[in-house]
Amino acid sequence: MEIDADEPEYVQCRRWREEVMELSRSQLAVLTGFSAGAIKDFERPDKNIDENARKRYRMACAAAEFGIEGGWLNRKLVLTRRFEMTVLQD
Repeated sequence: MEIDADEPEYVQCRRWREEVMELSRSQLAVLTGFSAGAIKDFERPDKNIDENARKRYRMACAAAEFGIEGGWLNRKLVLTRRFEMTVLQD
């Protein structure tokens, strides 16, 4: 499934969770550490979200998609899925 980059971010968030990951808000909450209520806020058009919180949410979702488990305190990451990464030049 392709997500249209022209869609508002709140639409992209919901479509990614539902159509790509096939997760409920509660299931994504377990993977990301964000509450189901916070995830609902990220998926609402009328909710003003702090940009730093949005960045943390994006990173947590990326980690969930790549199957990365770990924590900030132990700085240990365990890859549970194979993935390919391309680093682009500045």
